[in-house]
Amino acid sequence: MIIPTKTRVRPEARTAAGNRANKLVADFLQIDSEIALTLSGIALAASDPEKSERTTQTARRAYDTIARLRTNVELSHAEGDKLDANLQRLKKQLQTLGQSF
Repeated sequence: MIIPTKTRVRPEARTAAGNRANKLVADFLQIDSEIALTLSGIALAASDPEKSERTTQTARRAYDTIARLRTNVELSHAEGDKLDANLQRLKKQLQTLGQSF
């Protein structure tokens, strides 16, 4: 019986892959924060209470997801500052929409 061996990944390849993955997550968080801000803006402007509630809930889920994933990614100072600013704006808009933190 032949026992398969694990494929070994060179450390430098793993680091490059890890760096790429980190960059992708950082980009995702930034884009998601911008989408959440757009949704909270739609909720603030909505005249239909159901539409406002749906978009508020979606923006809140995005906020919670970003806050959870942010702890697992390394951000540059500029990336971190921009993401923090977006999250602060989003939190204020969500509080205006009745969300509590």
